Amino acid sequence: MITTPSQHTALIASALADVIRSGAKQHPDRGALERIAELLDTVVIAFVDAEPDAVSAAVLALQDAEVLAARSPVAGLPLGFTSAVLAPVTGHAPELPVPVGAASPQLAEQDARLRARLALVEEWLLDTQHPDMVPAYASMSLTLRTKLAHIAAAVAVGSRA
Repeated sequence: MITTPSQHTALIASALADVIRSGAKQHPDRGALERIAELLDTVVIAFVDAEPDAVSAAVLALQDAEVLAARSPVAGLPLGFTSAVLAPVTGHAPELPVPVGAASPQLAEQDARLRARLALVEEWLLDTQHPDMVPAYASMSLTLRTKLAHIAAAVAVGSRA
């Protein structure tokens, strides 16, 4: 049973680090992915050790992870992939990716469907009291955010054509 917001935050960060680390094994940008996982581990340590400035330390580590992901596009991590990590301790729901103004009705429908699923999965992630469910929800959240980023990229390419 998850008993504190700090414990929940540590579980989410740990699950996300594990998902990223497992994907790094055969990935061409393995170094960046491993470094991002290490930054997430920093968040886990801050909350498990109950550091007095855990939230501040976590914010810095998560910002560094997002910047590293943005500078390493081959890593394939979407913007905002860490957005759910601090939600249990801040009380702020993770922001969903900006809806794309899809040129085709098919892409717009797919974007809307994925956004709805992401909102639901992240709600489950934040509401669960069962630690064994956190890895599955964190993995689904990352997968859905990645799919939404792919749609956004396709729309951006299509609008330039």
